Amino acid sequence: MSARLQVVRPNDKANALLLLRNSVNSLTISVNNLVNPVSRISEDARKHLAFDQQVALENSFSLRTVNLKRKLAQLRTELAQPVDQIFANLHRIRFELERLRNEYLKSEMVYGFYLDLLHTRGVMGMGKILRGYDKLALHTLRLFLLPLGHDIPRVVVYLEQIGDGAAILRADIALWDRMRNPCAVIKIPQNSICTPRSSIFHEAGHQIGSITGLNHEGAQLLYNTVKGAGASSELAEYWRFCATEIVADQIATQLTNWIGALTLFNIYSGSSGSSLGTAARMFATIPFDKHLMGYLRIRCNIMSCRLVLGKGPWDQLEKAIEILYPVHLAPDNSRRVIMESLPILPNICRALSATRMRCFGGRTFEQLCPMRWGSLNSTKKLLNSDLSNFSVGMKQLLKNPILTLVAFGAVSTVGRKSLYWVTDEMSKWLTMLGEGENVR
Repeated sequence: MSARLQVVRPNDKANALLLLRNSVNSLTISVNNLVNPVSRISEDARKHLAFDQQVALENSFSLRTVNLKRKLAQLRTELAQPVDQIFANLHRIRFELERLRNEYLKSEMVYGFYLDLLHTRGVMGMGKILRGYDKLALHTLRLFLLPLGHDIPRVVVYLEQIGDGAAILRADIALWDRMRNPCAVIKIPQNSICTPRSSIFHEAGHQIGSITGLNHEGAQLLYNTVKGAGASSELAEYWRFCATEIVADQIATQLTNWIGALTLFNIYSGSSGSSLGTAARMFATIPFDKHLMGYLRIRCNIMSCRLVLGKGPWDQLEKAIEILYPVHLAPDNSRRVIMESLPILPNICRALSATRMRCFGGRTFEQLCPMRWGSLNSTKKLLNSDLSNFSVGMKQLLKNPILTLVAFGAVSTVGRKSLYWVTDEMSKWLTMLGEGENVR
């Protein structure tokens, strides 16, 4: 039986064209509303964004809308042709409309993401503190990138209400719509916003690792070091797989020393609720997760401090970790990784800090950013003899923000100052840092 030919009457064609043009008009309105998200947040949130942050975001979204509007104009030109010409190309026109709508929806996801994170600058008391974290991240990027001749990306830090870990969406990655992220976006959890942690430096370290090539070179260094120390190929692959997180940890360690271990302990201590038991988070090795096991991350930090700075509070910290999290609590696979890794930790940590890296222009981590800059001896210059309080004024604390954060960590542990006192004073300091001129 032959198929019936569909008869399309002129009125039907007119109705079909009406729907097409209506769809294009609807999409045009949507694109016109896809404005710079900075213009849609409250004045209170906007005033806590620096001018260069606002410009970077405005330029980024201008590029998005210009691209979408250009394609909309092409569609309108197609639909202005004679009816027969339109229907001869109907399949292609319909396809272009569907593809353009999908592109718009992906850009809308970027818009929604930025709108949500920028709103957190309007949370009462948070705007200036988040600007303080902007300065800490920028200071870190400058320390590593300026001597190597790299451009410094813009940074926007935002408040995350849920979770206990920081994270970064790097400035050099493609977002949902395949356009580059205009800023390095770093989230800081609200539960530790004003406590002395190394998280902001670790996240900035991911941006440094990507820009300089440290991620790739560090991965090969770790594999060669572990294999060269006589360990198995399987273990060497594990350390290479975790390289991006390990080198970001190393950047935080170079800047904040043992504060890194304290940060990691606060994140990993406690149960994840899994079948691994009460020590699950500390000993877990999660498939496809590039984070080195929490226990080994802490031990690496301690070993790095010991190798460069000798004896210190990290020795007592290591003993405490061994009491609280004895290795026999680890699952069999994790325990094997630990027992094979611990004897060669000195080799690994020494290689990370003392190997000349091509990505660093032939310099080592220690030459580019000496760990002694944030050592306990250095922090004592800011503190009373008993480490119970600061001996210098706010102006001096703002002058060296990274060392000040380490000093807050020393006061809260060695100086045994109440964490309530620390969070209150850190809040004041971060606010002042956020209000001040850009940290150079």
